[in-house]
Order: sequence, then structure tokens, then C-alpha cells
Amino acid sequence: MNKIKLISLIKICAFTVFLGRAYQLYFFGGPYRAFLWDESLLTPIVEGVFNYKWFDYATSSIVNSWIDGFTRFNSIVFFLAAIFSLFWNQIKWIKIKRFVMGLGLILLFILGICMVKDKNYDILQLFEMSIQLTAPFLLWKNINVNPNNKNLIRGLKIAIALTFIPHGMLAMGFPYRPGHFIDMTIMILGTNETQASQFLFVVGFLDVLCAVLAFVPKVSKYALWYMIIWGFATAFARLASGFNINFVSQTLHGSSYLTIYRLAHGILPLIVLLLENKRTITTPKIRIA
Repeated sequence: MNKIKLISLIKICAFTVFLGRAYQLYFFGGPYRAFLWDESLLTPIVEGVFNYKWFDYATSSIVNSWIDGFTRFNSIVFFLAAIFSLFWNQIKWIKIKRFVMGLGLILLFILGICMVKDKNYDILQLFEMSIQLTAPFLLWKNINVNPNNKNLIRGLKIAIALTFIPHGMLAMGFPYRPGHFIDMTIMILGTNETQASQFLFVVGFLDVLCAVLAFVPKVSKYALWYMIIWGFATAFARLASGFNINFVSQTLHGSSYLTIYRLAHGILPLIVLLLENKRTITTPKIRIA
């Protein structure tokens, strides 16, 4: 694979993340109210700083409209970031595209923080977004994608590990096993709950193991191949588990965005595998823009 195709993969990776999140927020909203309606957290600000009674704040239609507006604003920024990602080289407005990408990254991180809050401060939710934050960061930072850059490859592997290890821990049931993991496994594989739990423990263990083995030179390519396959499989599982042949359009509308932003979980390991395959070849530095 030549350098142009490698860069295209990075752009596609960032594109899918932003497009999926834009679709999610525009049509289904986001977890922002978990933070903005937390009485114990925001009461000192609402009542102490703005001199506004908490009940009035929490029941205000104006505040509710502001939250809806902020959610819609985020979706628009994500959509613009998706377009800028896909046409990164063609767009010559360097300051504008870096601003949009930077804003998109900040808002994506804020979304992750709100997801943590929405899941009772489950920090694993934020770690799982490491891959989704990495590809846009490569574009924004204008990273030299050099196959002989060991620090770059190591950094990408760390991002992958920070996604796969928390995902694997959750699948194994540490600290808990999400109910939708069980539901998806039963619907796709036709197992019972006990079999689904056993299957999830095994693949969760493999997630963690391969995340570690990716740093071992002699076996890293096998670990990366597993993460490529499993990354795409878990992305399409969101679509497959909820698919109903009688309601195709509703199925696609309700589940496709979950698959789209998770495609990065397979694309980024693929990028690392390709970089490692080219490490022994002397190549000039590849600048994204």
C-alpha cells in the first residue's frame, strides 16, 4: 500500500468517527443532561453564581432549549469536521480546517466526559474513545506518518490498547458486563445467557491479551490482525443485532451510526499493521497536509 492510500485510511478513519457522532447527536441527542442537570454538581454554580433557584433552572424551557441547541451545534461541528477530514488535502484553508478539526476534537472529548458522567462515572467509557480521538488528532497535528517512526507507531498502539483493554474488561465483567453486550451476543449467535457470558469472557480476554501482544515485535502482526477483524466485527454487530428485515429503514436509522463511528476500531489497527509492514523499507516522511 502506497503512502497516498495510507493517508486516505487516516482521513476515512477520522471521517467515520465524526460522521457517526454527528448523526447520533442530530437525531438522537447526547448525554449532556447527565452533567447539566446534576443538582449536586451544578447547584453551587446555578444558585451561587447566577442567583437562580435550582428548581427554576431544571424546569426551565429556555434552559432545555439551550441544551438542545448545544447538542445540535455539536452535531453540526462534527459534520463539518467529517467533511474536512475526508477532503483534508483538497481544502487549502489551513487555519479554518485546523480550527474546525481542533474544535471537533474538543467537543468529542467533552462528549466522552459526559458519557462517563452518564454511566455513573465509568471512566472506561472515555478510554474506549481513544481510537476515535486519535485519527482526527493525526490530521489536526499534521503528523509525519513515517513508517520508521517508532514513536508514532508506539503512540498509535497505546491508543488502540486504551480502547481494546477497557472493552475487553467490560466483556469479561470487570467491573461489570453491560447488558447490551449480552443482548447482542444472544441475538447474533442465538445463544442463551450463560453461553453469551462465557463467549464474552473469552473474547474479552483476547481483547486484553492482543492489546498487550501488539507491543511484542515477533507477534504484533497477529495481534493487530485479530484487532482489525474484531474491531470491524464489533462495529457491524451493532447493526446486525438490531436488524429487522421488515423495518429496514428504521433499523438503518437507529443503528447505523453506532457502526459508523466504531469503524475506526478496525481501521486504526489496520493503519498500524501497514506501517509496521513498511518499517524495513526506507521511505521519505509523509506529511498529511
